[in-house]
Amino acid sequence: MSKYIIAIDRGSTNVKAVVFDKAGNEVFVSSVASQKPVSVHPGWWEQDMNIMWEGTVQAIKGVFENSKCDASGQSAFSKRSFNEIKADDILGVIVTGQGNGLMPVDKNGNPSRMGILSLDSRGAEIHNSWMADGRYMQAAQIVGMPFPAGSPLPLLSWFEKNQPEEFSKIDKILFSKDWIRFKLSGTLCTDQTDASGAGLMALAKNDYAWDVFNLLGLKSIKDKLPTIVPSHTVVGAVTRGASLETGLREGTPVLCGAHDIAAYPFGVGTLDSKELVTVVGTWGLNLIATKSLEGAIAALYHCVPGYFITGLGDGNSGGCLDIIVDTICQNEKYQAAQFQKSVYEVIEEEIEKTKPSSIIFQPYIFGSLMNSSASAGFCGIKNWHTKADIMRAVYDGIVMGHYAYVQMIPGHESFKSMWLIGGGAKSKVFGQIFADITGLTVKTTETHEITARGGALNALVGLGICKSHEDACISPEISKLYEPNFQRHEFYQKKFGIFNQLSQTNAEVWSTLNEMNKN
Repeated sequence: MSKYIIAIDRGSTNVKAVVFDKAGNEVFVSSVASQKPVSVHPGWWEQDMNIMWEGTVQAIKGVFENSKCDASGQSAFSKRSFNEIKADDILGVIVTGQGNGLMPVDKNGNPSRMGILSLDSRGAEIHNSWMADGRYMQAAQIVGMPFPAGSPLPLLSWFEKNQPEEFSKIDKILFSKDWIRFKLSGTLCTDQTDASGAGLMALAKNDYAWDVFNLLGLKSIKDKLPTIVPSHTVVGAVTRGASLETGLREGTPVLCGAHDIAAYPFGVGTLDSKELVTVVGTWGLNLIATKSLEGAIAALYHCVPGYFITGLGDGNSGGCLDIIVDTICQNEKYQAAQFQKSVYEVIEEEIEKTKPSSIIFQPYIFGSLMNSSASAGFCGIKNWHTKADIMRAVYDGIVMGHYAYVQMIPGHESFKSMWLIGGGAKSKVFGQIFADITGLTVKTTETHEITARGGALNALVGLGICKSHEDACISPEISKLYEPNFQRHEFYQKKFGIFNQLSQTNAEVWSTLNEMNKN
């Protein structure tokens, strides 16, 4: 009897095939590194779509080839006991993946060119011109989502103006999860989460934003847009060809899937708008599920019908920490190699010996959502401060960057707890600082693949195992709880006020410094 769901999570760094049981428990993970993005021209950021599929094939095959158990029935890759996973054990397959960018296919369903990732900036000049003449703000108000230069509208406009032959070859535009699902099932479509997350839908109408396309001079893209279906819909089945490649059983149901940003808030098993979901990864995001768009600065459709995802974030989270560590922590890297630890373990062992200090770190290495000229920097370092104090300030600053966005989420005053996920959730230092700064109970999960879990819970509904998404709200096992230290919370509130004050007073300086970088 079939008993597992495979959720494929496609990211620009890795593609993972994650196996879940019908109770939402993570059973097995097979991961394959993605192709390193290619930049053949300045600002271009691409990956080969066929190589994307090849990586997915290897990840799925890895489920069947590597899910071996020892004599006790315990897999080397899982804390749970289970028998070897076979193709007949799979109830269905669902895909989650990074949004924005562009995965173009021709009339034969083949890639018409390289796939474009969301960090691509070839459309920046067009994007800036829309901002300058006011059309961008008009469009953003309709779609409810600030859309970047690496989203479909600027990219399609760029191709139409600069490479009309390439533009004409595009029959349909897809997102990364749609391309993988198409290769599995032969079904061309997308869902509300990816389409709205890319600024292609009018949220008030639950349809493509036709008025926006006309406003931006993109009437010609109408026939290039795929059909939109709900994320949990079974849209097809594993084809014979995909079966031969992956080892999946031909005819296994394939569900539409979702944008990763819409999947992971469901992966913690909640639809409660008073539970914040924060991810500390390369990007840092702070999101809630809500039925109301009132006061929301940015929103997209949830993978759960009737709900939206709202919140804010930027690239100054784990990505910022990585750059700081690479820049000033060479000695810690050496120690980590000597003791077979991660560099973050070495750094955090020292941080845990310190107390919060007056050092302010602003984490805006990649600019800010509110000020693209913003930059990173320290304020308040004195002669008695140690490197551990400075690194604690970096952690504090990254969390304060998150907290600044949390303050912009409607109803943030009533949040009762938060889930912390992503790579940063493994850090006890981050966990406690988030609790102390926000004043909220912070929860981390035993399940590491929360985005894939959101897809799997969605699939439970689409496959009829759960009667509704509310029934599929299965909470994962909690790994750690962090309760706020209210004495430190009071200190951090004062420090956060200075953090915000510096952001305001530095705006003009940041702009000047940014201009100097262009010389």
